[in-house]
Amino acid sequence: GGVSSSIYQSVQRTSELSTMLEIYYFPLFAKVAPIVALEHSGLDYIYKKPENWAEMKPTLTWGCLPCLKNLPEAHGGGDLGQEMAILNYIASAADGNKMKGRDLSEELVSHQLYGEGEDIYQSLGRIKNKLISNEAALAFWNKDNKDMMSPNGKFLYVVLQLIENFNIKCGKSKEGKFTTSGCTVGECKLWCSLHCLILIEPTVLDEHTGLKTFYTRFLQETATQNILNGSKTDGIMSQYFVKPEGM
Repeated sequence: GGVSSSIYQSVQRTSELSTMLEIYYFPLFAKVAPIVALEHSGLDYIYKKPENWAEMKPTLTWGCLPCLKNLPEAHGGGDLGQEMAILNYIASAADGNKMKGRDLSEELVSHQLYGEGEDIYQSLGRIKNKLISNEAALAFWNKDNKDMMSPNGKFLYVVLQLIENFNIKCGKSKEGKFTTSGCTVGECKLWCSLHCLILIEPTVLDEHTGLKTFYTRFLQETATQNILNGSKTDGIMSQYFVKPEGM
């Protein structure tokens, strides 16, 4: 445990600093892991929609959302772009270690889950933006495509099986967790991607007991419900990703 084994720098806790973080994002359920993680973290924050996106976009370091603004001076001040950076900040700035993991091994679990969550997100994005053919999109969603030797990320049910196997390996699948807290930033990211899948196909996790237990347990947490019911996001966020034509 301890700071020495932490891959995050020890930072002054925001609870000691008078600041209200502002997370900017569209009112869509897409790249929302930072909002979900903030709600689970206990950090003081407020969600804001971009009022004039055309005006805001050129002012952002990376020209995209989400963006975390109003960081304390002790943490560099200003604003922070890129979802992974925002999540790592939350993991470091939150009190205790529930957002980053109890020790280095759990931090590394969280990082791997972030990667898997992002892979699913990118696949859904390629379908949404028609960057792959409808045939390839249908193949991605086809439950019969379970060849574990297939190219990485080509078939959804292969990806889900890999995460299921990892969940069992982590040893907390019966509790619906990958780590002690069950809400590290990587688990927040993975859950958001699983929720995007569930919105498209409610039965998607039915054959993956560990993942379904994780999804359901995380769904029922008060912090998660605060985001889904719109109470912290100025209304319910709209579904963004869609199923391929003919599915």
